[in-house]
Amino acid sequence: MTNRVRPTKRFRRRPRRKGAIVVLAALLMVLMVAMLAFSIDSGYIASCRTDIQRSVDAGAFAGAGVLAEGIVVADQAAREYTRYNRVGNSEIENGLIDVEFGQWDDASRSFTPNADEPSAVRVLARQGNQPFFFGRVFGHNTFDISAEAIATYRPRDIMVVLDYSASMNDDSELRHIGKLGRRAIEQNLFQIYRELGSPTFGTMQWQPVSVPSRNNAVIKATLGLDKIPYPYPSGSWDDYINYVKSSNYLSSAGYRNKYGYLTLVNYWLERKPRYSQTPDLWQTSEQPITAVKDAVQVFLSYMQAVETLDQVGLSVYTAPNGGGKLEVPLTRDYQQIEDVSRQRQAGHYDNFTNISAGLREARLELEKKGRAGALRMIVLMTDGIANRPSNPTVAKREVLKEARLAADSKFPVVTISLGAGADKALMQQVADITGGVHFNIPGGQSVAAYEEDLKEVFKQIADDRPLRLVH
Repeated sequence: MTNRVRPTKRFRRRPRRKGAIVVLAALLMVLMVAMLAFSIDSGYIASCRTDIQRSVDAGAFAGAGVLAEGIVVADQAAREYTRYNRVGNSEIENGLIDVEFGQWDDASRSFTPNADEPSAVRVLARQGNQPFFFGRVFGHNTFDISAEAIATYRPRDIMVVLDYSASMNDDSELRHIGKLGRRAIEQNLFQIYRELGSPTFGTMQWQPVSVPSRNNAVIKATLGLDKIPYPYPSGSWDDYINYVKSSNYLSSAGYRNKYGYLTLVNYWLERKPRYSQTPDLWQTSEQPITAVKDAVQVFLSYMQAVETLDQVGLSVYTAPNGGGKLEVPLTRDYQQIEDVSRQRQAGHYDNFTNISAGLREARLELEKKGRAGALRMIVLMTDGIANRPSNPTVAKREVLKEARLAADSKFPVVTISLGAGADKALMQQVADITGGVHFNIPGGQSVAAYEEDLKEVFKQIADDRPLRLVH
């Protein structure tokens, strides 16, 4: 048989449609470019919004930070810091920045304009005509943005703890002639005498004179005091005469056996400083307590300069029972704090220095009545060494115990050591334990220097207000 080979079947290929992928790729490229353009413009808008928000945040913080210096200064600072940050490639024009002053209510999360008693700053900025990169293809050439920020002070509850021990009049006594000079001490004693009303007792004069006799009856008769009642609840003419005869401080100053108003005032300051003994001394310029009172006045004035809902309380040491005393609970009545601090004298209740007791009263008041949303803090001042309760060793241990309790409650303690006699190391420890700051005002200065340094410290505390961005 003849082998037949079947012809193979040939398959025809379909003709290729040239250019289909190119068209599809072109369409996708257009879509990708459009998406890229949209992304670039959207990203630029987001970047500009971030820029302008950062600008108003900085402006609000800056304005609130100097609000204590007045709204003119605060307005200038807010505008200046708002313009520091560029939006896109341009600076915000001053005319597009609005600065408003008022008060912020945490409960309602609302801002109320009030330029008379501001505690918050609102900054609003606008920026127009920011260019699109690709939006102009669709007929959009520019875009406008705006942002707002509100910064306010965080209110504070501040307990001020002051030292009213008897040593707080030492800079007015003749014992400190070597430190402050005879002229300064004697002028201060004369000022105190005048502030007491320049009283007249018998034939005594300001400048002390020597009386040869050692007999008290003869001395009283010579000075015309034998028929003059002693003017205050504690003490007597005999006690004063015995003091002049025996005081080593008077002897060192050259006034042994010399009688006059100069040595009489010194007797009151050194031997009878308490309110129950010589109740008029709070009205006089006994030092350094008067410098402290003046500094407290400055502190409260700065606190009042800007209404920030701060509360202030006052505790003192040492109380009649040897402990501390809460003189004024936390209040916004700053005048009450000033009045009470003025009406206390060195050694008002007790001569000794019980720092821990004063600190305890402040801590307990903050724990009981301090506001949860406020920054609660203590300002502690002393010119000496803790010697109560018991003795200096125990007293120091008690102070550190109180510092740790304050730290546990997150109450920073700002400490002020005044003069060469203060325990600076202890005050530094208290500040370190609680996260506070220690200020040292060294000894050997004039009363004026004490006062100026104290005022600067209290001013710094008043100005150091915690800021927060609330909107």
